[in-house]
Amino acid sequence: MSWLVFGLTCVLVAAGGALGGADPVDAAVALGFTPLGAYLVARRRGGAVGPCCLVTVLGAVAYFADSYSLRPGLPGGRWAAWVGSWAWAPALLTVGGVLLLLVPDGRLPGRAWRPVAATGVAATAAFTVLAALVPEGPDRPFRVEALAPARDALPAVIVLLAAVSLACAAGLVVRTVRAQGERRTQLLWICLGAGAFVAGVFLPAVTRLPAAGVPFILALPACVGVAMLRHDLYGTGPWLRRVLTLGLLTGVLALLYFTVSGLTGAHVAAAAAVAVAVEPLHRWLRRASGRILYGGRADPETVHARLGARLAATSEPAEILAAVADAAAEATRAAYVRAELGTPGEPLKVVERGTPAPLGVSVPLRFQDEVLGVLGLSGGDARVLAPLASHAGAALAAAHRAAALQRSRTLLVTAREEERRRFSRDLHDGLGAFLAGIGFTVDAAGNALKADPERARGLLTQIRTQVAEAGAGVRRLVRGLRPPELAQLGLTGAVEHTAATLGAGGVEIEVTAGDVSGLPAAVEVTAYLVAREALTNAVRHGGPRRCAVRLGRTAGTTDGFELSVRDDGSGLAPEAVPGVGLTSMRERVEELDGKLTIDAAPGGGTVVAAWIPL
Repeated sequence: MSWLVFGLTCVLVAAGGALGGADPVDAAVALGFTPLGAYLVARRRGGAVGPCCLVTVLGAVAYFADSYSLRPGLPGGRWAAWVGSWAWAPALLTVGGVLLLLVPDGRLPGRAWRPVAATGVAATAAFTVLAALVPEGPDRPFRVEALAPARDALPAVIVLLAAVSLACAAGLVVRTVRAQGERRTQLLWICLGAGAFVAGVFLPAVTRLPAAGVPFILALPACVGVAMLRHDLYGTGPWLRRVLTLGLLTGVLALLYFTVSGLTGAHVAAAAAVAVAVEPLHRWLRRASGRILYGGRADPETVHARLGARLAATSEPAEILAAVADAAAEATRAAYVRAELGTPGEPLKVVERGTPAPLGVSVPLRFQDEVLGVLGLSGGDARVLAPLASHAGAALAAAHRAAALQRSRTLLVTAREEERRRFSRDLHDGLGAFLAGIGFTVDAAGNALKADPERARGLLTQIRTQVAEAGAGVRRLVRGLRPPELAQLGLTGAVEHTAATLGAGGVEIEVTAGDVSGLPAAVEVTAYLVAREALTNAVRHGGPRRCAVRLGRTAGTTDGFELSVRDDGSGLAPEAVPGVGLTSMRERVEELDGKLTIDAAPGGGTVVAAWIPL
């Protein structure tokens, strides 16, 4: 039904245009607002804005009626003139009054505006009734003589309508000043269109050109449509800023020209004044339009320029993250900003600005589909943060890699020192004690060799036992440094030995090995331990019938080692939390700059895949 109203509007405007002669303002109002109203009503969006826009079909009725009445000789011309005398009122007065209160979401700004809206509707209805039914002359085909005394109330109704329109316009301006973020941009678009609409209504009277105001009138429905239907309004900010800057610049320069020429009477002096003032005025008005558009927040273009300069001047991860946090604080004026590099709960670097508070808005820091961290605010617009995060993506990726490398080095140094401490303790408390005991026993056997040979023989037997225990201790230390089965059997043999041991309980484990010759020792140890841990987890927790292990060098341009362990068991639960074993596997692979993935296998089970560069 709503699109039928738009179709009727097009037919009436086309017919009126064919007849010619009528004021095109009514046609422009109808053609501008009825398609927007039809779309909003059909999509059930915008609340009361859609029906208010559809009311402007009466403007098309008035345009056709006026055009028809101006053609002499057509039947019913008096009736057409009568319809044209009042049909324009609901359309124009609704657009210039109540509609400004309802945009952009179709609801009144607050309960205090209900009397204003009710007064506007009542005054519009009263004006329409008086314009249609109060007798004005003998040519009216339809009039109510009883309403003749109400003619005196018409000026009061007009004053009331003017007051309602001014109140609605003032409310729109106040809401714009108080708004923030996307709502501010929405209302600024509507303010821009409303200003152009007012200019379009009065421009024909000034220029003596009936169609001069049509483009300006169409600006209001276009701006309302942008504000209500465009989702990424943050991207329209630069365009809106240019329009505001050029509009204000044009008005100020025109005022300057006419003022100087009026005071001096010299057009050359006025043109010179405009030429001198245009550049500083443009800079000042550009800053002013930025304050109007973004409120207390900084201009995004300026923020991005400063961020780029800071990123170009530093390579420290903490400084890069601090630059992003400072830019977010400057762009949003949020009370608290927190920027993190790394995974949630275990960040590599953290930078905070402001007083700590709960985060209300956050966006991921990404580079080439890789999540590097998160940028959060206590409040603000996520649309402001997204361009900042994208702008700093490459620098953040470099900072993330540097911070991860530093973390890995720290972990490696810590692990090395812990291993040295354990080795020192084992040597001191284990092998050292055995050797000291052997020394004491040797001394005792030497002292008893002549006096008591039997006792010396017993001590020598005890020394042999102590030496065997010391050898076992040495083997334990060696086993802790490198798995003995790996040293004895090689990588493929060690994996097959582990598979045979774990498969003794009835699980069929198949091992397929490619080229594993010449692998670095670190890669061999990591591959074996990952394979052993993955098979152990599958057999103990997955309950599989079959497991398949594949290992070998990768084919192609990238030289690396690939390992996969697949089972047909129950798989990992969606809510499962990685334990010590899974975390250890991932850390071992990542220490060698590799990558470990744990995914659900097609048809059930789990696939553990590791890739290590060579």
